[in-house]
Amino acid sequence: MLARMFILCIAIALSFAQSITAFAAGSAAGPPTVTYTARDFEFDGPEKIAAGWQTVAMLNRGKDLHQIQFLRLPEGKTAADFQEEMTADPTRLPRWAQRRSGPNSVVPGERALAIVNLEPGEYVLVCGIPDRHGVPHVVRGMLKPLHVEAAPPRPAEAPPADQTITLADFSFELARPMTAGARTIHVVNKGGQAHEVVLVKLAPGASVENFLDAFRPGVAFSPAGKPIGGLVGLDPGREGFFRADFSPGRYGLICFLPDLTARAPHFVRGMLLNFDVR
Repeated sequence: MLARMFILCIAIALSFAQSITAFAAGSAAGPPTVTYTARDFEFDGPEKIAAGWQTVAMLNRGKDLHQIQFLRLPEGKTAADFQEEMTADPTRLPRWAQRRSGPNSVVPGERALAIVNLEPGEYVLVCGIPDRHGVPHVVRGMLKPLHVEAAPPRPAEAPPADQTITLADFSFELARPMTAGARTIHVVNKGGQAHEVVLVKLAPGASVENFLDAFRPGVAFSPAGKPIGGLVGLDPGREGFFRADFSPGRYGLICFLPDLTARAPHFVRGMLLNFDVR
């Protein structure tokens, strides 16, 4: 069990929407949409986008789970520096990498949508999901450099939200009960560490605990449920959004990021939540 926790921590620690076609184009008045296709093991999509709020659509065309973590590089650091450090130690991100969230995991053939706020500068897009040997996809080459240009004269505003999820050390809090339908979820990290939201649609009778117990690296589908998006790692004090289509049933939230001291995944410290949608 400890070995599996370690793999999960590596995996989704660098860290998972049903196909959400209703949101694919975004709102005409909302943030512009950029689309990336995730494959085994690369990203296809723009290498340059504008700063400010951006709707990021990720389509999974691979055979494994995939996600996109936007990581801002501080001045003086390059994508090559990032790749060198990750190759030397695949178990953790470089300490200087700045988490700016992104669309979290979905199974092959499905789509995830996140709305992220990006400052100008240099970034890398990475996938931290592990293969069946426990090697994060980023180490297998799933890394894409990105240049974020200055924002346009009239940048897009943050979208209106139907629900808020507050992240703390170590818990999730829903502002109100979740109801069925297409929802825009505002995520705020009020903790002292980076956190993420892995949204899971659970199988009938299953729980988040069952999902964690059934998870196998490199196996996209589980009898206990499936990841349908959410928001990848978000640094303390930051906010982001994701969109998902909720049908009635049971869902779960999980944070797989590692504790800064114990290195155990946050769900071990209680950062998981079961909830029902009616």
